[in-house]
Order: sequence, then C-alpha cells, then structure tokens
Amino acid sequence: MDWKNGVHDPTIIEKDGIYYLYSTDTQNPKTAGIPIRTSDDLKHWKFEKQALSQMPQTAIHWSRAEGLWAPEVVEYQGEYRMYYSASTFGSTTSLIGLATAKHPLGPWTDQGELIKTNAELADHNAIDANIAFDRFDKQWLVYGSFFGGIYITQIDKDTGKLVEEGYGKKIAQRPATVDTAIEGPFVYYHPETDYYYLFVSFDSLHDTYNIRVARAKEITGPYLDWNGVSLTEQEVKPEKVGTKLLGSYRFMGEPILYAPGHNSIFKRSDQELFMIYHARRKPFSADFFLEIRKLYWLESGWPVVSATSYEKSEAWIPEKDDLIGKWEIIQFNSYSHPITSEIVTISEVVQKGKSYHWGNRELTAYYEEQRGESHMYLSGIDHKGCAFIGKKLS
Repeated sequence: MDWKNGVHDPTIIEKDGIYYLYSTDTQNPKTAGIPIRTSDDLKHWKFEKQALSQMPQTAIHWSRAEGLWAPEVVEYQGEYRMYYSASTFGSTTSLIGLATAKHPLGPWTDQGELIKTNAELADHNAIDANIAFDRFDKQWLVYGSFFGGIYITQIDKDTGKLVEEGYGKKIAQRPATVDTAIEGPFVYYHPETDYYYLFVSFDSLHDTYNIRVARAKEITGPYLDWNGVSLTEQEVKPEKVGTKLLGSYRFMGEPILYAPGHNSIFKRSDQELFMIYHARRKPFSADFFLEIRKLYWLESGWPVVSATSYEKSEAWIPEKDDLIGKWEIIQFNSYSHPITSEIVTISEVVQKGKSYHWGNRELTAYYEEQRGESHMYLSGIDHKGCAFIGKKLS
C-alpha cells in the first residue's frame, strides 16, 4: 500500500533520523484522531498509529467533530506539542486544542482548548493552527480558515497556550465575492532575508486550490506580495492578490496534478527546506496524496518550489551555460484552472547573485532525481509575480 495516499493537511517533524508525518483524519486508513506515519527517506512511508484515538471530549462537545483536522506538531524543551482542530465542513463552530507527549509517537495527553469560535462569538474560524517563530524565538499561533480570514496571536512558550485571551490580529482576508476562500496558513521566518513569509491556500480544496505567499518585516504583518499588494486587500481583483507559487498543472506525458494546497514548511536537520502539501489526482474526489518538494530562494528574497516531487537532491548546481537549450515550461497565472506546458528555447541568461535572469523572469536551476534518473529543472517568478517551473528537454 502507498501510505502517501489519504494524506490531507500534512506536517512533518524529524527526530533521530526518522521523519514523522501528521495529517487530517480522512478515515484512510480507518482511524480516529490524528494519523501518524513514519519514513527514513521522505519517500517511503508507513502508517504507525493514531494520536488521540479517543477524541477529546471538549472538542466533541463544542464542535460535534467526528475526526480531527490539520495538526501542527512542534517540540519545546523535550515536550512535543500537537495543536489539533475540531470542526465540521462548512461550519465556524470550531476549536483548536493542545495535546502533549514525550515522543513523536506519543502517548498523547489532551491539554484542552486554546481557542474556539462559532457564529455568535466571531466571524472567523478557529482551525488550521500553525506555530510560528519570530526572530527572537517567540512563538505565535497563526490560524483561521476560509471564513473571516487569517489571525495571529502570541503563545506562552512555557504552557503552549495563549499569552492573552481573545482572537489576536487579522493578517489576511479575501473578499466575499470569492467566498472569502483563504486557508491553511503557515508563517516561516527566513534569517537570510529577515522577512516573515506567510504561505496560504486560495480557492476550493476540491479542484482549484493553489498556494500563494506574501512577506512582512514583522510577524504581525502587513504581508505584501511580489507586487506590494497586502493579503488584506479587498479592492483589487481577488485572483491578483498573493504571489502564486503552485497550482494545478500538467507536464506533457504526465497526469494532471490537481489542487495542491494546505502546505507547511519543513526544515531538515541539514537545513534543507521542503514544502509539504497535499494534492489530488482527480477533482472532487478522495484521491488525494502527500507531496514533498524542495524550497529554493531567489536573489530577490522570494521562495520558489521545485518543479518535481522530491526523490533525491543532486549535489551539483548547473552553470549558466547549462541552461541554454530547449525547455518545457509551466507558466502559472493568477487564475486556478489547470495549466499546460509550452516548449521554449532559452538562448540567453544573465546571472545576478544566486539567481539567473531570462528576460523578465528571475529563476534558479538545479538537478533533481526523478524515477531514478537525474534531470535539470528550473523554478522562478516572472515580472507579474507568478511562478513558473520547467524541465530541460535538450
């Protein structure tokens, strides 16, 4: 069995050379609580057990949830903290709770609720927790999904719970014309640029999901995209907000990748960065699965995602002249329909710092292993603030 299947809203941590994958309970396999999978190579996964197989009573009482969603797991001073969400589809009667353990496999002990919402209490939705770290190593809860936008509030590192009562500050919101469709927030602080990067997913998880990013000098925002537009902007066309990194697409001869989204960022012990998310093989289906891709950084300080799923990184980096030739390019646009590729010839590139420039596009190039063979790929962002990916043909 391929244990990448059935994974939704994933996050990964590492301990002693073993990777632990936590995800939403999708009943695949039949579980209750939070499914836990392990791997020693980020490619092959096995199902281990479920955390919180006895649903927390507070969560059940408040939300009537039948399973737990979107776990976030962090380690602090030898204690593993799992932030889970309890809700039902289409409802804002939701709760984020905390469980703790001494080992990534548990046993996990429920520590009760952090924050809860319903239609009487708030306009937003208390799910999709992310614990973000600022430049001073303070911890922040980033949360909220679909309804009412994304919020941030500080965490007490000693207790793992909120510093202050309340819902915190809104840092992202989409307008009602697109059903306020924004979710799955993850904030990553990149010390090399001294920026905070807020990754979010736009649109419907069933078919048009896509991953976007904006950045801020302070963890509480404002978060601005490539074009300087804030993620709280309500007047610009909704599809024009956010720097789009990945959406549905198809390379020639390969199946369509549908609806990539709800990502987390994983830093491996060797400091390599990965984007972890789920995608679908078919729209409006339960045929979803885990995807892992490398995260690269452009000279301009923006992240880009590798053009292929992670198998094995190659040790060497292409030279400028290696990029000359024929490429298959996927150019994402601001909309969400599946994007097909085009064949182009790159005849000239200019190197600036660690990035290459091909016309009005900034990019990075790299080798990745795919199905046991090494290939050259590229990832970049164009002058409109949309990403593109490519693989070299000749």
